[in-house]
Amino acid sequence: MRQIRKGRLIVLVLLLTMTFPLAGCWDTNEPERMVYVHGLGIDYKDKQYTVYLQIINPRLLAKSEVAGSSTGTKVEVGRASGKTINEAVFNLYRSSQRRIFWGHLSFVIFTEEALKAGSIQSTIDFLDRYRETRYRLWMYATNEPLFDLLTAVPIMEMSTALSRVSDPLPTYKQRSFIEPIDMRELIILLNEPPYEANIPFVNLTKENVWKTEQKNHSIIQTEGIASITDRKLHKVITNQNVDGLRWMNKDMEREELGLTTKGFSNISLVIDKTKVKVKPIVKKNNIRFIISIETDAVLRELPQDKDLKKIARVAEQTIKKQVEETYLQGIEKNIDIYRLSEMLYRKNVQAWKNVEQKGKVPLTKDSIQKFDIKVHIVNGAKQRKRPTLE
Repeated sequence: MRQIRKGRLIVLVLLLTMTFPLAGCWDTNEPERMVYVHGLGIDYKDKQYTVYLQIINPRLLAKSEVAGSSTGTKVEVGRASGKTINEAVFNLYRSSQRRIFWGHLSFVIFTEEALKAGSIQSTIDFLDRYRETRYRLWMYATNEPLFDLLTAVPIMEMSTALSRVSDPLPTYKQRSFIEPIDMRELIILLNEPPYEANIPFVNLTKENVWKTEQKNHSIIQTEGIASITDRKLHKVITNQNVDGLRWMNKDMEREELGLTTKGFSNISLVIDKTKVKVKPIVKKNNIRFIISIETDAVLRELPQDKDLKKIARVAEQTIKKQVEETYLQGIEKNIDIYRLSEMLYRKNVQAWKNVEQKGKVPLTKDSIQKFDIKVHIVNGAKQRKRPTLE
């Protein structure tokens, strides 16, 4: 009996001894004693990289849901230069007062000069090797001074963590103009035919779009796309020249379609769903495509009674015109804007091998054999499919 008790005592002592090393996190860093990188800006000039680190105030995050309740500095931006991105970051560390934590990095913004210099490859390589960063980093291009862009704060004194560039999905779900793209998707697109990618091009509002009782408020807006080819900036396409891109996006969630045809210009629709199909037609080395788009539409403005079939027909013509004009913009700038080369690569790889040039299928204005557009007006929102006042 004594031997059993003695054995139990020895086991208990050993267990207690083994738990001592687990009693505390000896090498941990207390959260309030670090600073957190939220955004990264990359510029390139005179053979030097300049990095901009956007640091946010984490104490304001808990109050971000209450408009106007935040006080104090919302964002601070540090800058340093070096021959490489890593060297520039380490030069910035020299002036940092606390350890900089990269685990909350949300987005990367490149200047046009940086993209032209091919810095997108250096940046992705730098971020992909670092253990704290993630693949869900939103990627953007701009021609604005990075200090101005990274110090722009959202309306109503919201936290910078809720800005358009750090959290783009809520605004994209309301208006699907240009699809946001993260680092993972960018890597995939640049590694598969046609080895091109379109990233959102952003700038600051120049007009008084938002205004408080004290001053005008410049904030970030999406202006178009920056086409990346050979891992460098190829062209920037903005405004109405990319209107057709939204209708070719299978992941589009909600977009407004204003009709411009005479007699229908006061009618507005909201497109909720799209089904996009691209069918390659191969005749020896002659490659053409049939593009089919089927959408559901909701009436948003119908001040005068109109025949619904005519409205649907005008909507189909409008979408076709926008898709065609954007395609021609891409042809003019040597961009496979709808990634037709990838469609051929996936559906007929042998035909793609026969005609591809650096992964791309030679495209002309006649490469689209047919546009097949169908618009279904499914309802009139809260009202009928007729004017509210008759």
